[in-house]
Amino acid sequence: MQKSRLTIWSRIVAGWNRLPVIVRAIVLGWVVLTIGSTVTFLPLLGNLKFHAEIPWAFPVTVVILLLYWAYFSGWGPPVATRDARKNFARATWPSARVWLAAIPVMLFGMIALVALRLVLPSVLPVRAPSVSIPLASYPVATVIGALLSIAVIAAVTEEISFRGYIQRPLEQAYGIVPAVLVVGFLFWAAHLDHGITVTHLPFHMSASIALGLLAYFTRSLVPAMIAHGVGDILLQPAYLFRHPEFVWKALSARPVWEGVSTTLPERLFATGRAISPRHWLMSDPFQGLAITAWILLLSSALTILAFRNLIHISASSHGNAKEREQAI
Repeated sequence: MQKSRLTIWSRIVAGWNRLPVIVRAIVLGWVVLTIGSTVTFLPLLGNLKFHAEIPWAFPVTVVILLLYWAYFSGWGPPVATRDARKNFARATWPSARVWLAAIPVMLFGMIALVALRLVLPSVLPVRAPSVSIPLASYPVATVIGALLSIAVIAAVTEEISFRGYIQRPLEQAYGIVPAVLVVGFLFWAAHLDHGITVTHLPFHMSASIALGLLAYFTRSLVPAMIAHGVGDILLQPAYLFRHPEFVWKALSARPVWEGVSTTLPERLFATGRAISPRHWLMSDPFQGLAITAWILLLSSALTILAFRNLIHISASSHGNAKEREQAI
């Protein structure tokens, strides 16, 4: 009987290994994401139902996330999968030099992505965010705990799943460019149940590529998790409470060309006119859009420059590490 079970299991493993890498990576990543997003949300939902006056969800969520992160980074049984889990989760800590180079990427990248999210509705018919969790009636401390829980859950589970278990094997099999493009599309598809449409694709693709490159060049998921979590926290008040007003106004805006232009050249001209610097000092409907658009352009340029520095530092640090290993 034992021999029969081993034979069946070996056949399953052999069949799994015959699947293309892209199929295995997507299936495994989706399983890891489903486990993480299901288990880690239980304390939040429980806190809103039981003893909502006590903000106990966040500390419990952090403990569960640490266990989730530890397991899928190589801790615990089975021993046979430890190395694979450690590899997929990029379970390393960046050196001090890499951290110093990564911080500007994280800072300027977050500014650029938030600005892109605010500009897009005025350029494309992007649907305003709709969140189904009613938090307005709960105590302030419980609401803050819930917001932090949502942010860290997304940061940890999505980075481990997308930039870890899906992107890492795709990098090794096909290279970094195909890997970040495939993961970017999957990252967008994973949010379709939140009212996301095809016009949200530029934002999700940009965010995923930036986070994917950050994970790739730092050889760690930690910087990407931090950037992801902080970015979510910055947009949460507008998503959930429609505050601050100017942020919600940008998120719920309609394209500047709507009802005015019909052809693509006309739409591009109308958009260019709306983001012209001449609106910066004018109190008109386009002032906020113009300022945000130029913040987007500037922060994007600074992000690219910061990435160039990170790539150089990363290559240098990785080369030095290899030399030390060979010397040993």
